[in-house]
Amino acid sequence: MQRPSLAIEKATLQQLLRTSWKLPLAVLLCGVALLAVHHIFDVTELREAAQEAMQGRPATLSPEQIEAIEKGQRISPVVGVLDAFFLVGPVLVGLLMPGGLVANEQRSGAIMLWAQHPMPLSRFYMRRYLAIQIATLAALALIGGAVVLDLALPSDAVIEASGYADFCIAGVLACAISFAVTALGFRRASFLAFAYYVGSHMTQSPQLHDAFASISDVLPFVIFPLPYTIRDFTGGFASDVPWNWGATGVIAYHFALWTGVAWLGLRRLERTPLRL
Repeated sequence: MQRPSLAIEKATLQQLLRTSWKLPLAVLLCGVALLAVHHIFDVTELREAAQEAMQGRPATLSPEQIEAIEKGQRISPVVGVLDAFFLVGPVLVGLLMPGGLVANEQRSGAIMLWAQHPMPLSRFYMRRYLAIQIATLAALALIGGAVVLDLALPSDAVIEASGYADFCIAGVLACAISFAVTALGFRRASFLAFAYYVGSHMTQSPQLHDAFASISDVLPFVIFPLPYTIRDFTGGFASDVPWNWGATGVIAYHFALWTGVAWLGLRRLERTPLRL
């Protein structure tokens, strides 16, 4: 029995390698820069010294304490920006990896080239989606090199491996959502998926918490999985932690949901490949 051709997946991976390598590399360099700042300046010690100095009276501060405050004020914004970009980087990679693939090809008319192929459009694009997820995982593994470097350094870890694993799960889910949105025909798929991601996190803000209290039981199945849900899922891989089947169900549900939404959108696309 002849094995099915992997030309579609190979071509998609080659295209992504040419067009989507900049963001993962930028996130990796951001992680390396974050480690360098932490290990060169000892950010934790600077922050503690600055906080301790600020608790005293300004007139009684020594020159060393004033210097610690000034250095802490200079370093903290830089570390904050690097830390925020590195942690949200995996999600951005997942969101941008599909790149509005289906909607853009539908708008440009390139989709008619694939529609002439005997393979159904839904199967063709789902195979490309598989390649996109593989590329997303490869990009996340590349970014994880900063975590490996951090763990190899002879000091306290700045980037926890478990915390980075949470953002990798979020990146894979973000890729599924972004592809589903573009399969429905929306060109700004990455932007819409990112708005959904941000909006989901806003439901946990104190100002909006009471507004969603009445639907708190179904909310996890409607919004993007929140960090504590993903953390409960990845925490089950530890040897001394019982497996959290509830968090596992939520993660599997969202991945299956958005993959199913993408498939339904592609099935609709088969009937009307071009917008009239």
